[in-house]
Amino acid sequence: MDEVFDSVNVNAEYRKDDDIVLVVLKGKAVRDDFRTPLMHAADMVMRHSCKVLVIDFRTDIEPDEADIKWCQKILVPNLKKNGLETLVFIDNGNIGRLKEGASLFEGKIDTKVCKDIEEVRSLTGSAASKAEGEAGDQKTVSMTREEALIYMGLEADADIKEIDDRFWQMSKKYRGKTDPESIAKEDEISAVYDIASGRRDRRAAEETRRSTEPKYFGRYKSDWKNIIHYNWKNWILWAVIAVSAIAITIGFITNTKSDCSVIFFGHMDFDNTYVREVLEAQEIRKPYVGSVNIVVPNDQEIPQEEYGNEMFNAQFYTDPDVLVSDSRSYKFYFNAFKDLTPLYDRIMEDLSDEAKASVEPVYMSERDAVKYQNIMNTLNGIIDIEDMDPDMFPDTPVMIGIELKDPEKVKRLGVDCWWKERETTLVFGQCVNSTNDDQTVLVITTIINSAFE
Repeated sequence: MDEVFDSVNVNAEYRKDDDIVLVVLKGKAVRDDFRTPLMHAADMVMRHSCKVLVIDFRTDIEPDEADIKWCQKILVPNLKKNGLETLVFIDNGNIGRLKEGASLFEGKIDTKVCKDIEEVRSLTGSAASKAEGEAGDQKTVSMTREEALIYMGLEADADIKEIDDRFWQMSKKYRGKTDPESIAKEDEISAVYDIASGRRDRRAAEETRRSTEPKYFGRYKSDWKNIIHYNWKNWILWAVIAVSAIAITIGFITNTKSDCSVIFFGHMDFDNTYVREVLEAQEIRKPYVGSVNIVVPNDQEIPQEEYGNEMFNAQFYTDPDVLVSDSRSYKFYFNAFKDLTPLYDRIMEDLSDEAKASVEPVYMSERDAVKYQNIMNTLNGIIDIEDMDPDMFPDTPVMIGIELKDPEKVKRLGVDCWWKERETTLVFGQCVNSTNDDQTVLVITTIINSAFE
């Protein structure tokens, strides 16, 4: 029985007669639309013990670079683990581009390029051995497991390790040979092994189960389970972002005269009551003072806060003028800050003498920012983005904020640091999207001065 997983742009199919898994790329598909069908194909390879996966380009499309890297680092090792031996590309007109694509997998798995499915059959030996193997197929197809074990010279109670070892011993003398007799014999041994190991019976049971399985919206129930398995995290992620954005939007609809937005972010608990009150005392109407708990890479074995970055991005719907970060976190978010140099003198002029003595400018370069971004990608397991070379970026210092260095004053603002080292400092900066310099100066100076009142 053939098995098919079909989507708008990608089709994955197990072809029983050819004993191959065929993936047809019908149109441009990226990320989950590309990866989910291929993971189904990997499952088919495992369930049917396929040795050949065929990818057919029906249109002249260029796969996304990130998806190619995903194939190299995730898909191909998964396929090899499931028993795949050969990856075949079919191209209906542009062999050169496919050869270039096949070269990406050299050293990882045996890759070949064919012009059509007939050439694939010839390449894999299915066409050449069909006639010679028919008699053997008929003989082995009706074997019981006990008969298969006798054929292999094993006892009825042989375990899977003994079966595997015997299979490799029997097939060794035929493996790699291209003459029809050797191909037919290797296929016969493989078919017997398939029965002895129980794989044939498990496939039959699975096919029987699927034949009676209900369909919902054109897909089998088990297909929907796989779709949910591979995509549930992304669905939750987008649900979190959507809910956050909706909540913020509703807040602004019911609070239409809000004059400014301030976002505190880092590994902290933040009570915004005091900061909101001191801003309102400056006749800033209904200020939005939000916070996000973000755990950046650290040496304290504190795990990342799931969806923290997505919540931070959602806060940008408030169009913040000011960002406030703890002293560990700001280094990983260089691109969220605007160069504060043009406003520095104005801020210092409006700070009290006591506040001036407790603050100092914070500088970073683009080169520093790249180093921290590479650390973030590595520790978060991001494989779609290659590490950037820091030496390719300028080392010119950029003032991204002003640091309040007195931990006791930080606590007075309502910040409770959650790092194991309880004391922390805060960095105040202008959001990269801010266009209101006057508002930025007023908010930063008001908050810092209030810590010393």
